[in-house]
Amino acid sequence: MSPAIGARIPAPGATHNDEQTRARIPMQGSIPPPDEAAHQDSVLIAELAEINTLIGRYILRFLDADAGRTEPISPEDERALVDRATRAIDILRARADRREHV
Repeated sequence: MSPAIGARIPAPGATHNDEQTRARIPMQGSIPPPDEAAHQDSVLIAELAEINTLIGRYILRFLDADAGRTEPISPEDERALVDRATRAIDILRARADRREHV
């Protein structure tokens, strides 16, 4: 006889008692509490990845402009890239300092 729709199917080799025990184990405690440092590290990595993409585009645009295929990058765009990279570098430096003092 096949199980009813929505019924739990025991794992191979599991007994009825194993399933009852697993059903009573609370899920609380299995998920770690929020970790602000880990979150900040993830944000930093995402920002560095985005800056990496922007630097790659900058290099290609620079080479295209140097070859006369497009207009050069504006000074304002260059400064914006520098500012964004500098902020990320400052955060990376703070992370290194934090890790050094742990």
